[in-house]
Amino acid sequence: MKAGRGRLQPHTAAQRGQGRNARLVAVRALLAWQEGQAEFLDDALARSEASLSDDRDQGLARELALGALRHGMLYDAVMDQFLKRSHQPFALRACLRIGCHQLFALDRVPPHAAVAESVGVLRELGLSGLAGVANAVLRRLADARLEERSGPGPLGRLPPQLQPTDLAERHGLPELLIEHLRPVLDQDPSRTLEALNVLPPLCTRTRPGKAQPQGHSIVQREGPWTWWDEPHEALAAVADGLCVVQDRAQGEVVAVARPRPGEWVLDACAAPGGKASAFIDAGCRVVAADHELAKVAQMAEPPARLVQDSARPALARGAFDLVVVDAPCSNSGVLARRPEARWRYQAEALRRLGAIQRALVKAAVTQVAPDGRLLYATCSLAPQENQGIAHTVPGWKVMGERLSWPTAWQSGGYAALLVRC
Repeated sequence: MKAGRGRLQPHTAAQRGQGRNARLVAVRALLAWQEGQAEFLDDALARSEASLSDDRDQGLARELALGALRHGMLYDAVMDQFLKRSHQPFALRACLRIGCHQLFALDRVPPHAAVAESVGVLRELGLSGLAGVANAVLRRLADARLEERSGPGPLGRLPPQLQPTDLAERHGLPELLIEHLRPVLDQDPSRTLEALNVLPPLCTRTRPGKAQPQGHSIVQREGPWTWWDEPHEALAAVADGLCVVQDRAQGEVVAVARPRPGEWVLDACAAPGGKASAFIDAGCRVVAADHELAKVAQMAEPPARLVQDSARPALARGAFDLVVVDAPCSNSGVLARRPEARWRYQAEALRRLGAIQRALVKAAVTQVAPDGRLLYATCSLAPQENQGIAHTVPGWKVMGERLSWPTAWQSGGYAALLVRC
């Protein structure tokens, strides 16, 4: 493949500034997240994207911000080959990241626009002194960009000489996560890790007895599962009661539980309620619990909902045929949808999560009827959070388990069904 050499094409006055507001919103959202003003990038975006009246600009701002966070470690490794070895302000890195994302991940953005408008954001932020540096780096990257795509994602436009060989940098993943995942990686770890950054289309599950939803943006259908290219169309079908938004990996979690009609089920960490609705659709009688009133109030069902700290349950002991613990975790199986989670994957955070996971399971087993079952689940791929918890519950044994690796159609996660020894 040839690299795109030569001068950048000039652009007209009408083109200058086109989409800059979207880029400015993306960078401001990244700055707000970096400064701790928002836990999730979506929250930071929601505060400022309302200033964008055009749906296309809103979509561009979202794609740039999430892409810059998702592939930030890769983009940093690439840009560092052209930056002086000194501390760089985050605002500069943020603008360079969105520039890199346009150059290497978004084929529809002309390289000259990616460079000029990303540099223009620095001036909009009052950081004109950094504009020269950003312009020089992005122009060199634009010159190096492959004319023809060699593969998916940003690596498909990066020439081999600019691609980092380190797995963590190549895939924008923390070193600690790579270390933890090695026992479950196959013989081609780079190919396997690529899946962690693939964002599946929005997926819905058709409810029993309802007609299959219809729409122009449906890209795939498999049994009750439907994948959509246009979220607004999918949400209209949800509002009509035909289906619920649910990742197919969560459906696999429910399948591991082997629900039976008429069973009493306690969903101990229920918000936002997707699995609770699946158990209802399987004919179970469900009590959905969570520790925050706001989260419980937002769930449309089931009718029996409870606010409680599930590590200190308020319900009677041994009352449920099935207790579900979908535990707080690192979200390493949903990094494409929750890109900020990779930046929090640190030893101390994992230690805290492990303590919470064990406390929830310890309390949950007291809620299981003598011949009942415990379902332990996470959105994680790391054995420390999965088998490391499920296989070490005193007096309990694993009857079945499933690790779902992310694909183009679903996120990743883990589920284990336990019974008393």
